[in-house]
Amino acid sequence: MKWDREAADEFVSMPIAKSAKENTKVFAEKLARKAGSARVTLKEIEAAKKITYEDVTEEKRQRELDKRIAEGEADLRQRIEKEGREILAREIDLFNVEMCHAQYFRCRCQLIEVRGLQKEIEQKLRELKVSEMVADSLPDDERIMAHHRVSVSISGCPNGCTGPETRPFGIHGICPPVITDVTCSECMACVRACRRGAIAILDGGPVISAARCDLCGSCTRTCPTGKLVEESRGYRIMVGGKFGRFHREGSELFRQADKDSLMGALEATINTIKEESIGHEDITSIVNRIGVAPIFRRMYANGKAAKASPRSKPAAARQKPSADAACEHCQ
Repeated sequence: MKWDREAADEFVSMPIAKSAKENTKVFAEKLARKAGSARVTLKEIEAAKKITYEDVTEEKRQRELDKRIAEGEADLRQRIEKEGREILAREIDLFNVEMCHAQYFRCRCQLIEVRGLQKEIEQKLRELKVSEMVADSLPDDERIMAHHRVSVSISGCPNGCTGPETRPFGIHGICPPVITDVTCSECMACVRACRRGAIAILDGGPVISAARCDLCGSCTRTCPTGKLVEESRGYRIMVGGKFGRFHREGSELFRQADKDSLMGALEATINTIKEESIGHEDITSIVNRIGVAPIFRRMYANGKAAKASPRSKPAAARQKPSADAACEHCQ
């Protein structure tokens, strides 16, 4: 969106932190959009100031700025304005796509490439105009805060270092094992490798409990004979989690999904927020209120998900775990 010169000059000089200035930019553009304008004017900046400054007035902020300059930060005002112009020159995303530490180096447990996936998800969220969705859902007298942002969490394996189960939209890398016709040596390597206790050697070969297996791939990496091999790697998808005081573990949309299903689930989740939210509800509140069925309806409407892999099955379609397995999970 274009900015009038007066509005831009006033914006860059605002004595506020970088994150607050980013949110103020989005807020001003929201007000202009709501007014049917393609330009941000001084009117939107003045309105944004009232919300951004809250109890600390502009006069107080300017006095603090002058004090810091007098105490030795001679270039403080120039730094604030430079930062402001850098913010004006780029789009501000009201979403976070978090990655596990596999973003920095190759983790021995890593099953999916998290950096490439992050870029694809960010691009998808921009195509879906998520930033506008978040801004427009908030009342005009409410500041845009960090917790308003849409949050996506990616972990390269079921270890879940970023806690995908407790995020609004969480992704695990997974690697389903396949039992082949190769003769098993009964070395017990797979049994020892499985931290879930999902494998037993019976009648001369491995038997895997689907209820216990979390698709980590440890057994396939340790099998010396090729009796256990990995199937195609994919994604486990969780939605509706929450971390903190009102902790909630998300619902499993897919235990095993391919890339098309992952992107379809993400789009359906965003569209569910757009169409089902009351006020500025996030997906966690929506799922808690009406469940995940609306996400599946949007995924499979008009055959949109026809290209999804046959292995990409909704969690509800999976065999229910035994009572013992369920109890262990709850513990």
